[in-house]
Amino acid sequence: MRPLVYHEPWAEYTFFATFAVWAVGETVLQARTTDRGDRTRIWMILGSVAGLVLAFRLTDLGARLPGPAWLPVAIGLALMIAGMALRAWSVHTLGRFFTVTVDVAEDQRVVESGPYSLLRHPSYTGMLIVYLGIGAALDSWLSLIAAPAALVVVVVARIRHEERTLRSGLPAYAAYAQRTKRLVPFVW
Repeated sequence: MRPLVYHEPWAEYTFFATFAVWAVGETVLQARTTDRGDRTRIWMILGSVAGLVLAFRLTDLGARLPGPAWLPVAIGLALMIAGMALRAWSVHTLGRFFTVTVDVAEDQRVVESGPYSLLRHPSYTGMLIVYLGIGAALDSWLSLIAAPAALVVVVVARIRHEERTLRSGLPAYAAYAQRTKRLVPFVW
């Protein structure tokens, strides 16, 4: 049986409305940044699209998630909203220093407030949480794994590139990196 987001009106409207809000927000973030030749940005877009395509294509394959059919939708929507909130908070906290390209502004400083007090890359964490939510809402173990998988690969590569740039452009970044985790609180 297909997941509820394809045949139950409340699930379909709520899921696709939440997905649309997320997609518009991501499009705005991409549009507000002028491209400075950062190839990792292209890889981030490709990893994002690949994860989404796989997640939606795999919904009819493999086992369904446990519990009643409404539960994966509810958990998926909660994760999507939480991820969007974390990403928005991260963007707001960095303010004009937030870009989707990797560079350091002349007057940039290390921001250690808000979500950056715990994580160095909370906006990526938020993005990955959204993808987990999409996979969960699609009620498929394969979708749950596929949605964030390609994105994780490119996010980890992007973090390495970004941290090299920040360490060379911001002397205080090395000390900040010693006090915080990259992507997962208390883990990595």
